Amino acid sequence: MKMNMPVQHILQAVDWSKYSFEEWCRQLGAWLNGDTETMVKIVKTMPTKRITQKQREKLMAMYMSDETLKDRLCIRRKGTCCHLNDNEARAIHKIINDLESIEDEVVQEWIGAIWWHYVMGESIRDIAKSNDTYGSQIQQDIKCGLAFVKSRYPHFTIDKFIKIVVVENQSS
Repeated sequence: MKMNMPVQHILQAVDWSKYSFEEWCRQLGAWLNGDTETMVKIVKTMPTKRITQKQREKLMAMYMSDETLKDRLCIRRKGTCCHLNDNEARAIHKIINDLESIEDEVVQEWIGAIWWHYVMGESIRDIAKSNDTYGSQIQQDIKCGLAFVKSRYPHFTIDKFIKIVVVENQSS
């Protein structure tokens, strides 16, 4: 007789303590970079509020399988090696999709900044430049977005919010 094991939802089956939220996003970017077809499907679902004409053209070129754009993330992601399995990648992508489905323009800007910086690997400066704003505004959007993520998904650790106390060695 076969015992029926309770089926876990994909979000329940993942060990979320494995990485911080920012690292989950970086890992998703590395995972996406390993599979161009998946990258195209995922990119189609990302936030559109902060996408510029130049970014739109890059995505279109990627969609058309432009060989010169396939390795863009590899060039920028030399330090990020993908350690996600497919289920982990689908789970973090589901969370990002849930965040993107929130119909609030400000939240969309925050999530878009997180997407472009952590998943797509764009620098704060490049995101600011492409959106005709200041780097400090993008940094603020990212911080607000991360705070929003933490309020919705309290199980995530957010690296940006970890305070590091430096104790200086005081000799008499």
